[in-house]
Amino acid sequence: MPEPQPAPESKPAPAKKTSFKPLKENAGTERLQVALSRFGIGSRRGVVEAIEGGLVKVNGEVVREKGLRVDPNKDVIEVEGRTLDISAPRNPRYFMLNKPRGVMTTMQDPNAEHTVADFFRDVPSRLFPVGRLDRDTTGLLLMTDDGELAFRLMHPRFGVTKRYRAAVEGAVPDEALRRLAKGVELEEGKTAPCKIDLESRDALHTTLFITLHEGKKRQIRRIFQSVGFFVTDLERIQYGPVTVEGLKPGQRRELTHSEVAALREAAGIGARGGPKKKAEPKD
Repeated sequence: MPEPQPAPESKPAPAKKTSFKPLKENAGTERLQVALSRFGIGSRRGVVEAIEGGLVKVNGEVVREKGLRVDPNKDVIEVEGRTLDISAPRNPRYFMLNKPRGVMTTMQDPNAEHTVADFFRDVPSRLFPVGRLDRDTTGLLLMTDDGELAFRLMHPRFGVTKRYRAAVEGAVPDEALRRLAKGVELEEGKTAPCKIDLESRDALHTTLFITLHEGKKRQIRRIFQSVGFFVTDLERIQYGPVTVEGLKPGQRRELTHSEVAALREAAGIGARGGPKKKAEPKD
């Protein structure tokens, strides 16, 4: 009787090929978070949170690498099961809100008594704030679902200025103002130069206008603290070419066509919607 032959060794199953390969940087690709922002998915922070939370798929696969380069004309991009269609016509909305004191600049916060979302419950568009104003800072807050414009307005690389009116406790000397205008060191690095215009000053209070193009967290309050002064009131009165003039606290209005065009021009986007030839910012 023939001896039993050993069973042939089973070969491991070939590795499953993934359908998505990272694209090399070229004229047709862009970073995933930039592409999602252009589609109006949310603010830049919201887009990053969606990617890191596993809510984004590229060509059927979950992608958590926000710096990955994709080609929206070729790759299938999904967010929470919804496929982005670059050919779908969009009618973005643009609003201005005069944010009152005590309101959080977020669309969702279960711990906040009031958020900016409270002022837009009747708007069906998926709006998000352009940048942030802290809880106690009042004034002009832009709201939109235009991700590309919001991204450019917020990124300091594009140089869109923001103007604030600040009331400071005490008499801030000229030397301190000159120092702040040149930039001061904070924990995350030195602030960029800004413009400071004095409105009034006495022994008890100093009122100033500050114009800057970057937006570090609580920047104006922190730079004055760095020279020993406390900001008691802070209001943003202008963002790029648009101002909050005529809008009472808690009121909102939709931007005019001319205001939107002016914002797009300030952000380096052509009037017909095509971006001007300007280098994309690096992370």
